[in-house]
Amino acid sequence: MTVALSHIFKSSTAQAFRGLTNILEKAKAHAEATETAEEAFMENRLFPDMHEMKWQVQMITEFAVRGAARMTGVATDDLPNLPMEGDTFDALIARIAECGATVAKADDAAIDGNAEMQISMPIGPDQTMEIDGQSYVLSFFLPNLFFHVTTAYNLLRMQGVAVGKKDYMGI
Repeated sequence: MTVALSHIFKSSTAQAFRGLTNILEKAKAHAEATETAEEAFMENRLFPDMHEMKWQVQMITEFAVRGAARMTGVATDDLPNLPMEGDTFDALIARIAECGATVAKADDAAIDGNAEMQISMPIGPDQTMEIDGQSYVLSFFLPNLFFHVTTAYNLLRMQGVAVGKKDYMGI
């Protein structure tokens, strides 16, 4: 049995976004119960040179939308750019829902048909990476997706939010 690349891309994103929504909802409830300002959660970092929690959510949602566009054949210069917005739990949860809906609408046939498409992608100042579509999804997109969701999870857990593996898994 072969699993379609579109199924891997879309179902993994949907599950990660369910988990991300779960942990943000629990963090919101925790903030209310402890009368802690949401900003304390939003601005928290694991280390000074790492981005804050809200950025983890903002970045991975944009990354998923851009990844879906990339895999459906949108040219690099035409990829969507989402503003890095959302300073509250409600705003981030709404962003996840909106971006998840965009990913879900991506054309399965286009994603599956682009498994061998060559992607030239910027990965830093004056650096690009050449990768085929299947490798992009399996070896670049998915690790990034789970890295940033895990980082958000760890930042919230570190601040005492009672989240666990089931929350992270989107169960």
